[in-house]
Amino acid sequence: MDKKQYEIRSTEISRDDTKLVGYVVKWNSRSQLIWGEFYEQFSPKAFSQSLSKNPDIRALFEHDHKALLGRTTSNTLILNEDDIGLRFELTPPDTQLGRDLLVSVDRGDIRGMSFGFMATTESWDFNQEPCIRTVNTAELFEVTVTSMPAYQESDIQIAKRSMLEAKAKLKPDLSKAWLDLMEL
Repeated sequence: MDKKQYEIRSTEISRDDTKLVGYVVKWNSRSQLIWGEFYEQFSPKAFSQSLSKNPDIRALFEHDHKALLGRTTSNTLILNEDDIGLRFELTPPDTQLGRDLLVSVDRGDIRGMSFGFMATTESWDFNQEPCIRTVNTAELFEVTVTSMPAYQESDIQIAKRSMLEAKAKLKPDLSKAWLDLMEL
């Protein structure tokens, strides 16, 4: 996996007995304004291809691969796409981390979910200000329980670079046109 293309996003969770449940992302739901420049949203079923190709998605605590909470291959993490979004059910382990996590969610200290992904197809709508990035398909790498469900600056660079590339495609390179006119 190319870490330069890896992006992280966040949403909220709740507790259902000994499980954590919620949506990793809701379809066509705009993000907060990113870098003051654009909004982001995910198309329905954006992760379908990824989920069929990679049946082993991990649930982590704070994006720490040493703090494994569950995984799809052991059915301790269940991911399903429905009409609302990518829904998850996570049964944390009966470990100190798992027990502490459930207590922290009950107390409201931890309320967030985040996810690591790489956009494989996207579109940009520059006809409105700020513009909108729509992630049509994406590769899902992990979901994570977090106390800080916010976009992380280092990961937003990927989306910003994508926006600049998309804008550049809309603007023709006039230097070549001028050279052609001058027959150089």
